[in-house]
Amino acid sequence: MAPLNDADLLKNFQKNRVHGSVKDTLLIGLYAPLGCVLTIIRICMLFHIYVISFAFPSSTSIGRCVMRVMLTLCGLVVKVKDEVNRRDTCSVVVCNYISPVDRLMFSLIQPNIMANEWGLPPFLSMLLGLKDLTEEGSRMSFLQNAKSLCQHTSVPLFTRPEGVPTSGKHGLLKFSSWQFSISDSVQPVVIQAERPMPISLTTLNSSGFSDLIYCLFTPYSLFTVRYLPVVTKEEGESAEVFAERVRGTMAKSLGLIASPFSRHDRNELVKRMGHKTELSRSQPVRDDAPSTSSSANRSPVSSNEGQPLSPRLEAMVQHCKQVTPQVPLHVLRALIAKSEDVEHTLGSIFEGNIQFDPEEVSPKSALPSTPVRHVPVNALSSSPPSSQIYKGKVFNKQSDQRHLSLSERKKEMLTQARARYIQLHGLSITVEQIEKQQF
Repeated sequence: MAPLNDADLLKNFQKNRVHGSVKDTLLIGLYAPLGCVLTIIRICMLFHIYVISFAFPSSTSIGRCVMRVMLTLCGLVVKVKDEVNRRDTCSVVVCNYISPVDRLMFSLIQPNIMANEWGLPPFLSMLLGLKDLTEEGSRMSFLQNAKSLCQHTSVPLFTRPEGVPTSGKHGLLKFSSWQFSISDSVQPVVIQAERPMPISLTTLNSSGFSDLIYCLFTPYSLFTVRYLPVVTKEEGESAEVFAERVRGTMAKSLGLIASPFSRHDRNELVKRMGHKTELSRSQPVRDDAPSTSSSANRSPVSSNEGQPLSPRLEAMVQHCKQVTPQVPLHVLRALIAKSEDVEHTLGSIFEGNIQFDPEEVSPKSALPSTPVRHVPVNALSSSPPSSQIYKGKVFNKQSDQRHLSLSERKKEMLTQARARYIQLHGLSITVEQIEKQQF
């Protein structure tokens, strides 16, 4: 079996909001003015729907009928299939996750309760019809309260075990198991959506608010809710195995695969893609950039030449340039502008955490022609300071040993800097004398 990669994971999501041809994109552009007007009108209608929901709750047949008509005017249309498989006695409903309005569409067919898994405040919980199943913010009581709710209420608990929305066209993500540990039987429900325009319900990193706006923008979105037969837990079957069996049944009914990825893989992918985007914005791509493995673990530095520094920071830059002449000025300016600390900047450079193209330092510019007086031989290294690498031989696992190694490198760096300063100004003093005067 070939190893899994990000490309396999991306198949489960829509990366772009518009996924049609150039012709479709042009048609959407022509429709955009009308779509914006519809969005504004429908937003106003949503406020009316929210007020009406208090007079006609969705738990009643009349309330669901009124809400269905109002939401149809907002472009949210729902139809149901295979309702013969519906079992009102089943306390847990398991549904796939394709949009933030999945639960709203299902509520137009069957009253339900949804758990407040995100810790939203009471006002938002009431607005969205969520049930707080925790006590004093304790996560340990969540499963106990969920079990108690399923035993003492006739309204089922609506759950989406995938955890994050997918495109609904490739596979089902791995299910979380808590939904399958609170009841011995679950009602699988699959939901699919169609639109007259090639506009995705969700994208990989879109927010629920933007997805809702696009629902109001499009002429309509048709959601099809289909009931599957109730699945019962077998004797001795764990919640994880039970969840996997239900996922396989739902994937087969949708014509999808049981994806080997979970919502955690999706979240990590979004973080990695966001990190790459930040790096691409901060540093232009260079054709001659080195591709060695040692530079892969270093932090790139963006140029800061267009932003002048204050005199105080510029003095810090010049000080760092004297100690590390091989480091370009634009790199030092970027580091100083970020840290505003000479010691931190030099430490990052000497530890090899900064990626840059070193400048060639000629012997004449590295060592001044001023005669040197009373400078001991052991005060200077055999190689010029510009080529020194202050780096530990090994990476110690203990923090105190790493701190000791860092202190030694700083001491060696300071000695080299003092010796260079003596050479630069032709002072009649040795490094040892400076250290004795200091201590």
